[in-house]
Amino acid sequence: MKLAATSVDGVKDCKADYKTGQAEVMYDPSKTTPDAIAKVISEKTGFRATAPKSPSS
Repeated sequence: MKLAATSVDGVKDCKADYKTGQAEVMYDPSKTTPDAIAKVISEKTGFRATAPKSPSS
């Protein structure tokens, strides 16, 4: 998963916790979005990735 995430332009680092099935991705928001990162992870790995929902105001 880390290789898939870091292949996205703008992703700086990725830390995955396979026990919980969650990942923390550090990225440059001027270069990519959480949805774009999740799409690449889903396409390149066996994991179904989704971007976190924004908290509603």
